[in-house]
Order: sequence, then C-alpha cells, then structure tokens
Amino acid sequence: MNSILRSAAQGSGAAMRHILSGVALCATVIAQAEEIKIYRSYDASGRIPTYSDRPLNRTSQEFARFDGNRLWPRAGTGPVSLPQLTARRSALDPLVLRIAAAHGLQPALLKAIIEVESGFNARALSPKGAVGLMQVMPATAARYGHFDLYSPEQNVDVGARYLRDLLGMFGGDVRLAVAAYNAGENAVIRHGRKVPPYSETIKYVPMVLERYKKFQGHAGS
Repeated sequence: MNSILRSAAQGSGAAMRHILSGVALCATVIAQAEEIKIYRSYDASGRIPTYSDRPLNRTSQEFARFDGNRLWPRAGTGPVSLPQLTARRSALDPLVLRIAAAHGLQPALLKAIIEVESGFNARALSPKGAVGLMQVMPATAARYGHFDLYSPEQNVDVGARYLRDLLGMFGGDVRLAVAAYNAGENAVIRHGRKVPPYSETIKYVPMVLERYKKFQGHAGS
C-alpha cells in the first residue's frame, strides 16, 4: 500500500487518481482491516508533495482516510489539498461564527462537523442525498422549514439548528450528539443512549471530536 501511495510524487489530479485506483485495487486485500490514514508530505523545497500511509517528515499531515470502502472527507468531489481545505475553512469562518452565536453553539464543533462531512465543499452531494456543507438530509431540513441546502448560509443554519436540538436531547453530551448527527437520534436512543455500533459512526465520531479539539485551540473557535 505504501508503495502505491508514494508513487504519486506530484500533487496533480492524475496522480491523485492513480492513488485512488491503487487504493481501490487493494481494497479486496485489506477488507475488514483497520482504516488507513493517508498522509501528505513535502520535500525540502516545500513544493513537491508525496502521499504515503505514514508520516515521512515534519511536514507530514493527515490528508484523508480510507476505510476499505471510501475516502474521508466522505462527500463532494474527493480529497482536497491542505491549502485548499484551509482556504475553504477560512472563507467560511465569519459565517460559522455568526451562525454558531445565533444558536448558542461552539464554532469549533460546527467546523469539525463541516470538515468531516464535506471538506468545506458547499456543492457536496452524498449518494444518500445529503446536501451541502453539513450534509443535511432534505427530510431533516423539512423539520425546520424550507431551505436552499446548496446555500452555505442556509445549509449551516439548518445543520446548526439540528445539532443544537441533538445537544439538548442528549444533555449536552457532544459525543452522543455527534453520533446522532451521523446515525440519527433514534439510533442513539435505540442503543441505550450510546454510540451505535455502526461501522461508519464508530469511525465518524472520533474524527469529528479530534477536529473539534483542534479547532478549540484556535482563537475565535
């Protein structure tokens, strides 16, 4: 696996497609295996990236994860570079801060969910029909009224309303609210108010919480 990932020394679309095809080819071999973290590292010039399944040097940062079936962030057009992700996140900071304040939420939590759900891609659409930045299902949005889910502001607003209600439902327990955001509140209740034992949810919750903790350490989050 490492040889496949490292074969793409250039950060071009063709190189990334080669990585993904190699990962897909190996999926049958690693089925049921532990998820793979994909790291992006740079050479001494800071310009040429290399992809691998482990950190290579001090520049190495997690780029995506492969769970045997899909890459995360799970929605949108696929993985994005770290500079792209940072730029998207920064552009949305004012919107996230405003909506978080309106609904009494921590901006860090909203940003963590958005990053895992869509990689800050406002045009993201999942195979199940979840839409936009917070991957809101139309049926969930309908609880709160009529929204254009491809509008960044409206999508984050309705996602924040839902997250606020989940936090209230589970007594402010962020872990359970995040699990419910992924699997649905009924699944969490059905499993004794615990994280449901679903493969996707078990992976999703720590990924969101990891980013939540990271964003909490940033000013304004």
